[in-house]
Amino acid sequence: MKERLHKTLRHTHGKSVGFKQDLIILPNGKLAQRDYLTHPGAVGVLPFLDRNHVILVGQYRFPVQKYTYEIPAGKLDKGMSPDKTVRMELQEETGYRAKRWRKMLAFWPTAAFATELIHVYLAKDLTPGKTNPDEDEFIDTRILSLREMDRWIRKGKIQDSKTLIAYLFWKQHFS
Repeated sequence: MKERLHKTLRHTHGKSVGFKQDLIILPNGKLAQRDYLTHPGAVGVLPFLDRNHVILVGQYRFPVQKYTYEIPAGKLDKGMSPDKTVRMELQEETGYRAKRWRKMLAFWPTAAFATELIHVYLAKDLTPGKTNPDEDEFIDTRILSLREMDRWIRKGKIQDSKTLIAYLFWKQHFS
């Protein structure tokens, strides 16, 4: 039951994502069009300051017109592995470095219309340092207790999918 590419109708590239329109052949032999975003992939990290506190970053997200709280994360650059990228993103966005790392999972946040795959890690044994965000990032670092994190999720203060998935996966499998 696989769809096959017949031809690409359009492919444009932006700074972070691309847009593609493909004409595909359905399993029954008919043609259909698929419109989707192309993305190089990303990483996210759930950093534990200690047994009861996690570090989140807050920033304004223009597409949703809201200030959001999220786990530190970033896009994969060409030639960079998820393992290397996640270490760099944690330090850039929070200033912290971790001695212990564990990959928890990888998931497609929107497989119906984007190629993005997010690799999610757990980081522990943190040591503080200096932040170094990208020049277009204005980030607020926030330390939350696990109780606060649960409350923020219930109240809808955290709505970012990678953050919800990372925390709830950790809670189900690692807590």
